[in-house]
Amino acid sequence: MSKSIRSAAVAFTVCFAMAAGAQDTIQIGKDGNVKVHSGGSKVDVRGGNVKVESEGTRTTVGVERDGDDDKKDADDDSSSEIDITGAGRKETLACNGTTEVSISGSSNELTFTGVCKRVDVTGSSNKVTLDAVERIDVTGTDNTVTWKKAAGGRKKPKVSSTGTDNKVSQR
Repeated sequence: MSKSIRSAAVAFTVCFAMAAGAQDTIQIGKDGNVKVHSGGSKVDVRGGNVKVESEGTRTTVGVERDGDDDKKDADDDSSSEIDITGAGRKETLACNGTTEVSISGSSNELTFTGVCKRVDVTGSSNKVTLDAVERIDVTGTDNTVTWKKAAGGRKKPKVSSTGTDNKVSQR
């Protein structure tokens, strides 16, 4: 990762911690990796990725490299992940075309804007609305997943649905 991106990531992390009133820990490793832990929230900047975890949600965002970087970290990729766990959450989140979403819980109402690469739903009575998606996997009971359009040049997303009374349909 270029020094300017790493510096920006460090500055973002420290500002985030200060704004959140973080008093727990801020760690900056010799390799430039940064970790902030405060209450139930964590921010981890490593190898070009920024991972944010808070109350059952985890988001990983890849950072593009400058052309002047000669080497690439082995764990660097430009994909992102959104992990949702728990019950009764109502949120709107954004996918970036490479986002892989994992939902595990019950009675969540989740809307995803943009293009999701893959969405996995496990649990019961979850309602998931998608703008665009390449693949949908649903297990559990009474989950409803609706999608507006397929992504990746397909007419329909790849769909796997197992369990009882799960519904996957185009809206």
